[in-house]
Amino acid sequence: EFQKRPDQEWAPGDRADIIKPDDNLYLEGDFIKRADQKWSPGDRANIVKRDDNLHLEGEFQKRQDIKWAPGDRAAVVKRDDNLHPEGDFVKRKDQTWAPGERANIIRRDDNLHPEGEFHKRPDQTWAPG
Repeated sequence: EFQKRPDQEWAPGDRADIIKPDDNLYLEGDFIKRADQKWSPGDRANIVKRDDNLHLEGEFQKRQDIKWAPGDRAAVVKRDDNLHPEGDFVKRKDQTWAPGERANIIRRDDNLHPEGEFHKRPDQTWAPG
């Protein structure tokens, strides 16, 4: 016959004790921290601008101020051709929308007829819960 395992309460597992070996490292004297430093921008060398011997002689020629005007355009030239339509131009007739033609629906008879009575759910009127 089938036997269940006996119910037991949970208990933490056995663990070995922590062993910390002794050492011979000890602090001697005071512990010295690094001094806090305040930020200041780095030192930069001064900018040195050398003199040169290039000097302007006379005056610069500037562009004359000209009032804007549109550019000149050539006249449009339309060439004649010998292509002419012969006869009347036939247009498509205006058509009004009409529904598409559909085939009539054909319903086939079958030999499936219900036997006996149908069981329906009794009619219930709604009432608040």
